[in-house]
Amino acid sequence: MKVTVFSGTADGRKLCEWLTEQNVKVKACVATGYGASLMSGTDVHAGRLDEQGIEKIISGSDIVIDATHPYADKVTRNISEACREAGIRCMRLVREETKCRGAIYVESVSAAAEYLKNKHGKIFVSTGSKELYRFSEIRNRVSARVLDTDDVRKKCECLGIKDIIYKAPPFSYEENMKDFDGCKFLVTKDGGKTGGMPEKLKAAESLGMTVIIVKRPAEENDGMESEDIKKYMKKILEESNAKGDGWKP
Repeated sequence: MKVTVFSGTADGRKLCEWLTEQNVKVKACVATGYGASLMSGTDVHAGRLDEQGIEKIISGSDIVIDATHPYADKVTRNISEACREAGIRCMRLVREETKCRGAIYVESVSAAAEYLKNKHGKIFVSTGSKELYRFSEIRNRVSARVLDTDDVRKKCECLGIKDIIYKAPPFSYEENMKDFDGCKFLVTKDGGKTGGMPEKLKAAESLGMTVIIVKRPAEENDGMESEDIKKYMKKILEESNAKGDGWKP
């Protein structure tokens, strides 16, 4: 039986490893070469996929697991639609949301940039490189942390933001304390516990920063946390073994 996992997060990577340990044939799909470099022992497809590409990748799959980032709502919709059309069971892996009293919640990265336009003080942006350009107008007050890849460096060099930290997660409380030092505002997405949100918030609180959180897109369907997906898969494995047909990779 074949399981296709749309990954790109630590949760997805760990789930692929777990499925492989259960002797399940896994096909992992990640958006970038960097994401592919983190995968091991798994058949990996690297590259962004449109709707037709998703349909082709999932062909022949028995189950599809969408473990993409909580903010990759367009990709999630495309995966869900492709599975519906193909009649394949799709499970959405979700992360528990972080509750942060005193934080300012905004609808988008652009809304965060607009809110901070007329504020005073240095801003630390940790929402990634994709929409960092939103802060170009106030670039002299911005410090950002993004992945250290050639593509990201090329993209960021055009923005005129001089204070950019290039490195890969996870980030500890101590690293955040060092990186955030001197900043009054923290702009972040809610990546949950796996995405290092507790360490970010603890450092921001220690430094007396104002936290601005970009809200997660609404999930169209109910999702399952990682442990729940594992329990579901274990149940299928046990039932299959009891019937004697096995779970053949």
